[in-house]
This record gives sequence, structure tokens and C-alpha cells, in this order.
Amino acid sequence: MNTEAIKLGLIQRVLLAHETSVLERMEKLLAQAEMEIRAEESLKAIEKGEVMSVNEFSEENKKWARRKITE
Repeated sequence: MNTEAIKLGLIQRVLLAHETSVLERMEKLLAQAEMEIRAEESLKAIEKGEVMSVNEFSEENKKWARRKITE
């Protein structure tokens, strides 16, 4: 099954759900899956050495914030 077919299937299932509790559970499961994927990606990046120091991160964060302020 391709990605688009899976998306459509999920959308159909969400549209068929009528109880708030079911929708809330679906939302929690999706959020958990997204966090797990991000954690796995982070671990792979660490294994590859794709990391930066806290100081580098802080500087990048400051640059990003300055750009956001001027936009």
C-alpha cells in the first residue's frame, strides 16, 4: 500500500469516528508515534556524529531568533 492510500484510509477512519474519546485516543497515538520517530531520527543522527555543542546550539538559536524578530 502506498503512502497516499494509507493517508486516505486514515482520513476515512477519522471521519467515521463519532465519539470524542475515540478521536482523542487517535490523536494521542499519532502524537506518540511522531515523538518516537523523532527520537529514532535523533539517535541515528547522534550515531552518525551529526551533533553540535550546547554553545553552537545556543548561537544558532540566537541567530534564528534575530531573524524571526526582523521578519
